Amino acid sequence: MTKLARLVWRVSLPIILAAVSETLLHLINTIFLARVGVTELGALAIADSVMLLVLVLPLALVEAMQILAARRAGQRRPDAVGAVFNQGFVAVLVICFAATIALKVGWPIVGSSFVESSAVRLAINSYLQTAALGISLAGANFAYSALLTATGKTGALAPATIILAATSISLSYALIFGRFGAPTLGMRGAALASVAAEALSCLFLTLYTLRAFNRTRYNLFRFPGFDWRILRLLSRMSASIVVQRGLETVRWLVFFLILERVSEAALAIANIVYTCYVVFWIPTEGFSETSYSMVSRFVGRNQAERIGALLREAIVCAFVATVPLLVFALLTPRWFFALFASEWALLADGSASLRVVALAMLIVIPAQMWFGAVLGTGDVKAAVGIEVVLTATMLGIAYLTAIPLAWPVDLVWLSLPIAWSVCLLISYLWMKSKTWQRLQI
Repeated sequence: MTKLARLVWRVSLPIILAAVSETLLHLINTIFLARVGVTELGALAIADSVMLLVLVLPLALVEAMQILAARRAGQRRPDAVGAVFNQGFVAVLVICFAATIALKVGWPIVGSSFVESSAVRLAINSYLQTAALGISLAGANFAYSALLTATGKTGALAPATIILAATSISLSYALIFGRFGAPTLGMRGAALASVAAEALSCLFLTLYTLRAFNRTRYNLFRFPGFDWRILRLLSRMSASIVVQRGLETVRWLVFFLILERVSEAALAIANIVYTCYVVFWIPTEGFSETSYSMVSRFVGRNQAERIGALLREAIVCAFVATVPLLVFALLTPRWFFALFASEWALLADGSASLRVVALAMLIVIPAQMWFGAVLGTGDVKAAVGIEVVLTATMLGIAYLTAIPLAWPVDLVWLSLPIAWSVCLLISYLWMKSKTWQRLQI
């Protein structure tokens, strides 16, 4: 293994671990609700997409916090690290509180305009009205993770993830199915379990942060008032992240809404296949974030000639981490799919869709690395343009194949590799054109 590859692995692993915690709650809820019914399973896909949509702004702010805190840590300014965290933490909580109110009040009003099936609509509303209470807890957890990652104190992330998973599994089993004397709550039980898991994880991370950081040096949890200079800087840094995350979340939300108009079964299949895709995606996301951070560093040092080697190493690392899962899914898709729906009559349709997505990852991995390189150059307008093309291509093909042509669900999923192929081509040509060198950042 080369020195560059070792560096890529070392930087990426904490990011991958953080991404695992993001995925766990959806994965656990999908496994349990698949045993409740097709309606609940399909409704979860839309409900979680709506939750991600309202979290776009606070998560973008958290990413900006991590970048700025890491810069201040590199400058050996612990007091400045604390100031960034304090200001960002309060801002995240304020935004999350507003998002909670907006979701609880707004979704019952607008939900009927987007979801055709009344049964799916009721299931989504049951989930969101409870899950909205965990938005501030999730925002706090992401803020803690950003601080710990920025300062290299990532040892707490593994136990926090274990607490999150253990709480979610035990409470989901009890509340969804009515075990251990608990009421049978179905969708609402899944939401309650998720909120409780976020709460316990937040408690652990709060206690760890209080013990791991010297409060005199870092001045954590001290808030004399808003520092508008820091907040403006965080806002500027997070603006492009908001657009990118927003487009990605809207892409999947609209994709699920398209399949909801096909049938509840098609939506349920989509949720399971998407859950598998998210698991496949975790290593790619980690190595991509590492790539665009290192691309930015190379550009700043006038070492643009090293970008190609970096991306090759990142792509290889992502394949090494992902291919075993892809092979497993391709060779035994029915067994893989049965983890979520062991006795489901539509198992064959889901297995075919899973194969399409597994093969699509062979395109998604290099495409995401080259797209990450565009982000790393600081060419925000180009990155947003590519994201728009990716979204329009995927949704256009999905709508055409699902509604007017009425193709089988597995063929609708072909929109994923086609869209990422377009993204790969544009990103590669953009980087090779060196147009991004015109930027002065």
